[in-house]
Order: sequence, then C-alpha cells, then structure tokens
Amino acid sequence: MRNFNTNQTRHFYVAGAIDANVDSNLDIALKQTATGEMYFVYKNADGLVTRSDTFSVKKIKSLNKAAADSLATPLMMYELQADTSKLTFQASSPLIGKVLNLSVTLHGVFDYDMDNSMTAVASLVGDSTNTASASAFYKALAIAIAKALPKNDPSYPAVKVFVNATAVTEVTASTVASDIAGDATKIYLVQGPQKYVRGKLSGEPIPFSIATKLELSNVEVIDWLTEGSYTLKKSTVTNNTVIPANFVLADLEYFALGERGDVYRGFNYPNDYTPTYAISLDPSTKYNVLSIEYFWAGNAENVQKSPRLIQVAAPATVSNDIVTELYDQIDAAMHGVASS
Repeated sequence: MRNFNTNQTRHFYVAGAIDANVDSNLDIALKQTATGEMYFVYKNADGLVTRSDTFSVKKIKSLNKAAADSLATPLMMYELQADTSKLTFQASSPLIGKVLNLSVTLHGVFDYDMDNSMTAVASLVGDSTNTASASAFYKALAIAIAKALPKNDPSYPAVKVFVNATAVTEVTASTVASDIAGDATKIYLVQGPQKYVRGKLSGEPIPFSIATKLELSNVEVIDWLTEGSYTLKKSTVTNNTVIPANFVLADLEYFALGERGDVYRGFNYPNDYTPTYAISLDPSTKYNVLSIEYFWAGNAENVQKSPRLIQVAAPATVSNDIVTELYDQIDAAMHGVASS
C-alpha cells in the first residue's frame, strides 16, 4: 500500500456537510477553544463523534485547498507517426521484406524500482498490403503491438493501443484491419489504469518507454518514427485521460485510520474494529481537499517544532462547497491574528 506520512501526525476526515451539532454521519464543524485554538468536531461513517487535535492559527505553516480535478492522476501516452523521410509507402515499397521492430518497455513492473522492467517487441514484416499506404501500415502496426503486449490480466492492460482513423478506435489482440474504419493517421499508446483494491493495490499506471529499429542493411539501422513520437505527453484519448483521485484518497483514508492504531488494520483480529470508509470509489463523485499544515511546540527544553497535518475531503458537487467554507473560516482567523 502507499505510504503517505511525512509529518509526525496526519489526520484525514471525509465530510458530507457542515453542521455545528454534527447530528448526521459525516457532519463536520470547526470549533474554537476559550484560548483561541481551533479544532474539528466530526461524526464518522459509523456514527461515532470524534474531534481533531487543536491547532493555533499562529502556528499554521500553510493552508490550501485543492480542487478535485487537480488531484487526478494523468494517463500518459506516446503519439506515434512514421517518419516519411525514412519510410516510403507505395505499392512497390522498399519496405517489403524488411522487419520493423517497435519495443515497448514497462518499467517498475514488480515494484517501484524502474530497473525491474519487461519489454515486448512488436515486429511487422513489410509486404505489399501493409506498406501500400500509411493507413494500412498504421493499422497493421497497431495490431502487431496489441498482440505483442503482455496479457497478464486482460481486464487491466498496462498499455492500451488506439488508432486515429474515422474515430479513435481501440485495438486489441483480436482486432483485424477491417475493424478499423477509415484512414488511420497515427497510433496512440496510452497507459492503462491497473487493478485497485483499497489499501492493497493502488491502481497506479505503469510507466513505459518505446524504441524502434529497422535494419536497412548490415551496416545501417535506423529509427523510423518522427522525433515527436518519442515525447511522452498527457493522453487526449476520450475516457482514457486520467485516473480520478478517488483511489488515492481512498488509500489515504485507509492509511490515516490505520495510523491511529494498528487495531484498525486487523492487528487484534477477531477483536478488531473495521471502520466504514467514506470515500466513494465511484469516479463520478469528485472530492475537494483542504490541507492544514501546522506545528506543535512545547515550552522550556521542549521547543522543537513538531509538524502536523489535518486534511478534510468533501464532495465537490454539493451546493455549498464545504472545503471552501472551512478554508474561509480558518483564513479569516489567520488574517485576524495577523492584523491584531
């Protein structure tokens, strides 16, 4: 699972509404002590009322709010186009009989070490059909790539293959050229979201790189894609542009609850407590996040600053933006202290 903690403590709350009395599950309220310190009162998804640590506005190091869309993980892609100064597409193309190789290397396949890689090589032997036109070449190459890619779990391909023709069409190992309507003009290789299991499998996309090779003779080996084809960029393929932030926020919720005591993670099974998680995995539910980074410091010899972090996530679609309202309350308190 992911490790989120860089501060001494990190608490995370998922709010559904602001209510001073926290009458309903996921209600939250910002309170203040007689000495001016602030804290949250919160009713969790199990109906248990809790409260955050107190924090002094004088000790807040940063206060920020992140919009839901900014928290999404972009899926990256390569946009492949043949270099027509090196490849000739015609009925009697000099590519006939030549072997064009495109390597797709998946990095960090088994862990976060990028050296743990796996390479798939798509080979296309030029013939009178697939080199007759650029469109025929792209279709044949896309099919060759799809067939060469690893198939550990077909439901979660590490790399998806698309052809830009009449419409952007996904190509799989079972696709044939006649399935792709219109003239193909380029190929997109896009990261595929991986399987997600809360607290266990993060669903993160797998980084990958590409390389090409064409032996024109015993002494001449060339790359046959345009220079721009080797530039990794954010995907523009519809429905394959981002991984919504729900997964990383759900893992953060799991992590934060576990940080409060191993009993939350089944340490004392069967006498443990399994919390009800509040972050929805439905990508249509997006969350804004409020982050309050502050420090605690004691007196006398105990004066070192202990960094702390409190975060509140709330659905972005509610009529009253919870994160913005809480942010404004704390910001106003901070400016009140600054001006006093």
